[in-house]
Amino acid sequence: MSLGRYVIILSCLMLTGCSSKESAPPGNGSAPAGASPATATSPGKSTTAPAAATVIAKLDVCGLLASDDLKKVQGEAYKDAQRSDRQEGDFIVAQCYYALPTTVNSVVLNLTMAKEGGNAAAPRDFWQRTFGKEAQDKAEQREKSAKKDKDKGRGEEEGEGPKPEKVNGLGDEAFWIGSRVGGALYVFMKDQFFRISVGGAGDQNTKLNKSKSLAQVVLKKL
Repeated sequence: MSLGRYVIILSCLMLTGCSSKESAPPGNGSAPAGASPATATSPGKSTTAPAAATVIAKLDVCGLLASDDLKKVQGEAYKDAQRSDRQEGDFIVAQCYYALPTTVNSVVLNLTMAKEGGNAAAPRDFWQRTFGKEAQDKAEQREKSAKKDKDKGRGEEEGEGPKPEKVNGLGDEAFWIGSRVGGALYVFMKDQFFRISVGGAGDQNTKLNKSKSLAQVVLKKL
């Protein structure tokens, strides 16, 4: 499976909704992906399937960022923090949508951990499949192949996502995945990982720096 598809799966896993448009990071004048706290439908499952049992994560994800933390980074305090927890296979995914007065500035934080009584190594295994050396090597090979095709006028293969960029100094390991409209920061720490998606104006470098600032706050509370 390609890294681009892993990124899509990871976004589906950690965002509340996962339509073809909503999996994109925030930016370009739109609210962060997953802004609607409606119940998600798991990828590959029928919409007619019975609703999943209510799951409550042991950790309150909305408590990982305070109003002042958001104000320092986004320039305004959040007016509401909407929490939603759910089980996705071997994982418990806890999401918080920090709704800011200026909607496009809103922030989404997702924390993924092993489900209670499940395989404690599941988050680490998933992380390695997505960001490990083998995945990185395949991404580099695809990148070289795509460049050759582009040079020959054949264009780039559809569906291949951007190559993750390693970010030093955060948790056990961290990666930034950018896009034309924004990006998201993924951080692994203590057999769990989180994703921060920052909305609002600014280029990728600006959003990466904002995401790193917020990630440092989250790591102190994990």
